Amino acid sequence: MEQATAQLAAEPGSEAAPIQPTARQATPARRLHGEDAIWQETNCYMDLWIELLYGWGLDPRAALAFTVAQDYEGDHFTFFKYPQADLELLYGTVVQETAVYDTLEAHIAEQVARGHAMLVEVDSFYLPDTRATAYRSGHVKTTIAIDAIDTVTQRMGYYHSLGRHSVDGEDYRGLMRLLPELGGNGNILFPYAECAKRVRAPLEGRALSNAVAQLMRRHLGRRPAEHPITRWRAEFPAQVETILARGDAYFHHYGFNLPRQLGANFEMLHHCLAWLGEHGYPVPAAVREAALAIASECKVLQFRLARAVARRRPDACSESLDNLEAAYVTVIEGLLASFGSVEPHV
Repeated sequence: MEQATAQLAAEPGSEAAPIQPTARQATPARRLHGEDAIWQETNCYMDLWIELLYGWGLDPRAALAFTVAQDYEGDHFTFFKYPQADLELLYGTVVQETAVYDTLEAHIAEQVARGHAMLVEVDSFYLPDTRATAYRSGHVKTTIAIDAIDTVTQRMGYYHSLGRHSVDGEDYRGLMRLLPELGGNGNILFPYAECAKRVRAPLEGRALSNAVAQLMRRHLGRRPAEHPITRWRAEFPAQVETILARGDAYFHHYGFNLPRQLGANFEMLHHCLAWLGEHGYPVPAAVREAALAIASECKVLQFRLARAVARRRPDACSESLDNLEAAYVTVIEGLLASFGSVEPHV
């Protein structure tokens, strides 16, 4: 098997010099993950793709039209992530599940040597960039995108959360399942892994903007049949009672899967609408502002729930839910007026 090679460069303040991929285009202006973001982090899968696309010199805003289709799933809002078909259409990148039957390290080295990125579910216990949360303290599943690896020195470069990081030593061996307690343990399942292959050049110019507008029409055709926030509101009082009964730890899980996923999703939609406006498909300012209002109002609602937990008193969050319901109507009706929709069967 061909050894994956990488150029090593020093990174000020890092414990290990990061491994740099062999080629990288100029990065476009970073309008996602900025300090002024309402929800600086969305979810692990979205965040790594945002950073990976930036690392490839591509603008991740172009592929965010799918966010209009987010729904209330009963116990969470849709865990939103880039559809594979959209990544292939816009960026020429095919994402496929990888068959893991040898060591995880061997598969990653093989695919990285071929110029691909490997997206792997790993244990945050061994991820140094999660020092503020799970590193060496809890076993939490997350996904990283690996684009550089050296199996001899046992070092690896990867995208996760808000940037690109490196890992070596015992953490590398833990992630690759090479530690004695992990290697050869038949009770531990193979991890889920995907391979991102750049098979053709990304779309550019008018071809790109036309494709994004068409995706917006198609994803509007997939929008929820019923107002998702109204449906959430009907179940919200019972959910608040559950939060108060189960306490702070449960509240954090609830906050991530409901207000954060809803708010971050619509902040991403706001960025997509800004991108469309920059590329010849302007959207009324009221629509863009309403999408951003959903993002900010979800942050208000989450703060109110945190206060309710601290005080042990329920909060119906009526004003926030009123604002969210109205803003959602403005967004969807405005986008339908601007783009129309293509039903899924067409």
